[in-house]
Amino acid sequence: MTSFIDTHCHLDKLESTPEDAIIEAKQAGVKHLITIAVDALSLDFVCGAVQQFPEVYGSVGFHPHDASALTAALLQKVRQLALQEKKLIAIGEIGLDYHYLYSSAEVQQQVFREQLELAVALKLPVILHSREAETDTLNILREQSGAVSGVAHSFTSSLEMAKSLVEMGWHLGINGIVTFKNAEDLREVVRWLPLERLLLETDSPFLAPIPFRGKKNKPAHIPAIAAFIAKLKEISLEELAQQTTENARRLFDFS
Repeated sequence: MTSFIDTHCHLDKLESTPEDAIIEAKQAGVKHLITIAVDALSLDFVCGAVQQFPEVYGSVGFHPHDASALTAALLQKVRQLALQEKKLIAIGEIGLDYHYLYSSAEVQQQVFREQLELAVALKLPVILHSREAETDTLNILREQSGAVSGVAHSFTSSLEMAKSLVEMGWHLGINGIVTFKNAEDLREVVRWLPLERLLLETDSPFLAPIPFRGKKNKPAHIPAIAAFIAKLKEISLEELAQQTTENARRLFDFS
């Protein structure tokens, strides 16, 4: 069976239990999942999930929405968890989100820098969230002088930003948004994107792909996203699955 990796999901937010979601994903060919921390509560969930489920890996970090909640003690907790648990394979999701500004832009930028510095110190990749903040995101990443890379998760930014990130050694995470009727700009990015810089993700329970729009997303929907992208890039599903799996293993350094 063709196999895949869901590089971004939130197992703590699904309609089903994590156990049921993992079973269904495996039946669909999704062999590994990365579940993502965004705040203090999800830090604990992610740590428990990677210890409980062999198929699950995780990231630790604070989402820009929750940047104002990241204290020095919590940042130290993120550091210690990443040091202690080998299945915590990235710092994230972190970044900037100027759409809602649940935390101020200034606080987001400070917290983004702090977590990038942590990723550099621990030699871990970053799971990046950037929404309506292209210039500041790129400027802050460039401050690191190439010392950090990772994946721009749920990428929906411009082709120019995509090219800048790829030039800096980053991957782009593509999910169900690519199937949406109004996503032609993203499809243009995906057509251009070198295959070795592409990662598959669901961001479940959000952003279910067509034909599942209106329902909660889940890791088992990765094959539907992959099939759409393979057709878009005019390659076989098997080639897409093989290369994106290799990309994820190389970036996140897990077996």
